[in-house]
Amino acid sequence: MRDNNNKIKNILRQVMIFNDFYEEVIQSGIVKNQNTAVSKLEFKLLHTVYRHERLMISEVSEILNISLPNCSRYVKTAIEDGYLQKQIDLDDKRIYYISLTEKGKNIVESTLGDFTEEMSHQLVDLDFKTLEKLEQNFSNLNNLLSETLFSNKNH
Repeated sequence: MRDNNNKIKNILRQVMIFNDFYEEVIQSGIVKNQNTAVSKLEFKLLHTVYRHERLMISEVSEILNISLPNCSRYVKTAIEDGYLQKQIDLDDKRIYYISLTEKGKNIVESTLGDFTEEMSHQLVDLDFKTLEKLEQNFSNLNNLLSETLFSNKNH
């Protein structure tokens, strides 16, 4: 059990290091696209909606771990800036969902494109076998985390 705990801590350290690297490269992409004038938090909001296609504000608040009033403010600003749009629930008019506009989608996709390009430059010298291992490892990690997170939410 002790070995497992140490191994888990080491894995999580590596994930955090990768996340820091990802955040730095994404921030660089945001700076490159200054004409979009979105902050890091605004990008996280747009990227979260992009990944899920449509969400209620309470879901965004939970995913991003920010208070509902702050999340509502960010969403309102993003709607006013033309990045997000509201969609009223047909069954319950009190509920509305947010989704990306074309403008919001373009910001996310261009920033992710910059990330992909930057990472490609970093990985281009790796051999095919190493790239396959890296792809498989990320796939395995994502699948395991997805299964674990999904099963924990149902308990």
